[in-house]
Amino acid sequence: MSTTDVPSATKAAQIRLNRVTPSHCRVVLDNPPLNLMGPEFVLQIREIVTALENDDRVKVVVFESAVDGFFLNHSDFLAKFEDLTSIPQGPTGLEAWPDVLVRLTRAPFVSIALIRGRATGNGSELALACDMSFASREKALLSQFEVGMGLVAGGGPMARLPRVMGRGRALEVLLSADDIRGADAELLGYVNRALPDAELDYFVDALATRIASFDKWAIANTKRLVNEASLPPDVEIRAGWDACMASVKRPAAQERIKALLAQGLQKPGDSENRLGFYVGQPGLGGGPATEPERALSQFRRSSLSLGRGRLLACSGALRPGLDNLAPVQARRALKARSANCPVDDPLTDKERKSDGQASERCTEAPAQVPNC
Repeated sequence: MSTTDVPSATKAAQIRLNRVTPSHCRVVLDNPPLNLMGPEFVLQIREIVTALENDDRVKVVVFESAVDGFFLNHSDFLAKFEDLTSIPQGPTGLEAWPDVLVRLTRAPFVSIALIRGRATGNGSELALACDMSFASREKALLSQFEVGMGLVAGGGPMARLPRVMGRGRALEVLLSADDIRGADAELLGYVNRALPDAELDYFVDALATRIASFDKWAIANTKRLVNEASLPPDVEIRAGWDACMASVKRPAAQERIKALLAQGLQKPGDSENRLGFYVGQPGLGGGPATEPERALSQFRRSSLSLGRGRLLACSGALRPGLDNLAPVQARRALKARSANCPVDDPLTDKERKSDGQASERCTEAPAQVPNC
C-alpha cells in the first residue's frame, strides 16, 4: 500500500490518499481533534478528487476517518469566511465545495463512505455525494444541523435527501437538525446499511475489493446511467450554496453560532459529542430552552426511527398541547412505550434517576407535587 499526503503549499496534510492497489484507494480524513472542515480542507480534498479523476486505473475509493469519534464534522466557524469564498470555482462551474461533491458523484469510479463517528453538515454532505455509505451501528451519528444554527446547508442535502428518502423524511432530517444514529439512518434510507462496528471494516473492505476486481468500463457506464436517472441538476446544488452563503451573514445566525461557541462548540467535549442536543437547547427567541422544548428534543430522537404515528401509539402519552406537558409527565411518556417499540431509551442515567424519584413522589403524594 502506498500513501500520499496532499497538502496545499506548505500547509499540514488534513487528508491522505492511500493506494491499497492501483484500482482500490482509500481517502483518510485526518484533521484532529474534531475533523472540522475549513478552507484548507476544501483545497486538499479538491486536489485528491482531481488526482483520482485523472487516474484511469482507479475503480473504487473508500472515504474513512483517522480521527476517533468524527468521520467529517461541520465547518470551522472560526476560519476566515473569505478564505472559503475566494477559492476559485471548479470545473463544473460550481463553487469549490459543491464542485468537489458533484464531481465525486459523477466520477467514473465508485465512492464509498465508511462512517464511524460524527458525520455532521459537511460530513453528511460528503456521505450523500458518495455512491454508497455504510455506518457503524453503535458509533455513527449523522446530521444536517444547519437549521438549528439559523443557517441553510450549502453542500446539496436539500437536493439529494428527498431523492434518497422522500420529501417528508428529508424535511424531518433537515428541520429537526438533530443527531441520527446509525440504525435510524439505515431505517430512513440515509445510509445503505448500518452494521455492527466490529463488522464494518471487513464488510466495506470486502465490497471494495470485489468491485475493484470488475471491469472499469462496465462500472463507469452502469454508474453513469444510474446518475442520469437519479441525480439532481446542478442548478439545485447552486441554489443551496447561494442560500447558505446568504444565511451565514444573517444576525440571527451569527448570534446562534456565537452562543454555541460559548457553550463549547469546536472544542473537544460534550457540546461536540452531543451536538444535536445542544443545537436544540436555545429557545425560539434565542433564550434558554423551556422544559417542553427539552421534552420535545427527547421525543424527536424516538420519532426519527418510528415515525409520528407509531411514536404516538408506543408512548401512549402524547396529545395536543404537548407544549404544556409537565417535565415529569413528558419523561414518563418516554417510559410508557410498548415492548414492541424498537428504540433506545434516550434518557441519561441522571435523568432516569431524577424521573424515578419524581414519579415515586407523584404516586405517594400527588397533591404535594406540582405538575403530577
